Amino acid sequence: MVPHQRLNNAPVQGFTQDVGNKTTIRMSYPEGAPKSELDYDPYMLFVAVMYKGVDFSWLKAMIKKERVSFWENIWFWQKVAEEVPIEPSQFRILNPEIIRETAVDLLKLPEPRSKLWGWDQNIPTLGVSAVVLATHLCDEVSLAGFGYNLSQPQTPLHYYENVQMDAMKAQTMHNVETERNFLEDLVKAGVVTDLSGGIHCKFCNQRKSMTF
Repeated sequence: MVPHQRLNNAPVQGFTQDVGNKTTIRMSYPEGAPKSELDYDPYMLFVAVMYKGVDFSWLKAMIKKERVSFWENIWFWQKVAEEVPIEPSQFRILNPEIIRETAVDLLKLPEPRSKLWGWDQNIPTLGVSAVVLATHLCDEVSLAGFGYNLSQPQTPLHYYENVQMDAMKAQTMHNVETERNFLEDLVKAGVVTDLSGGIHCKFCNQRKSMTF
């Protein structure tokens, strides 16, 4: 069986011709989880990514089919899903060691520290964390339509919305350039396969190296 993993609220309905209709694993933090039940495969696993204490309260509510309290809701940076329509046995929690390994060991980002204001660029995106997780679980990892090419700022960031690649510059907690270099190294080393050239486009590199 070839597992199909989707991240956050990436929809299926309306895009099946391009992204298929199967979801084996959906990996998301509370704010990113789909709001529509149509985007939940009834047989999938939901892998919850926990960044803060209130995330566990949300997960508990989803498993027990309860409502998240008003007080807990105010700690989320955007509206969260009120229901994840799967059985309790289909929930999983991402081992936080994956986030630590991605950030500290692989991306060489600074260790977390207390700050009075702002963010250090030391939180990996869910995308690159999912790639690292896949290398632990799968014999082969193939990526399609994935990458952070900031040299093309007008390129759509996701297939399902109008947000452009340039928006990643505003994500001050992520070091996107470091992640791009890391993903490119994985492709060059043959650790993952880049099916669509979103990470490492050989043709683009050849074109850039040509002289006239």
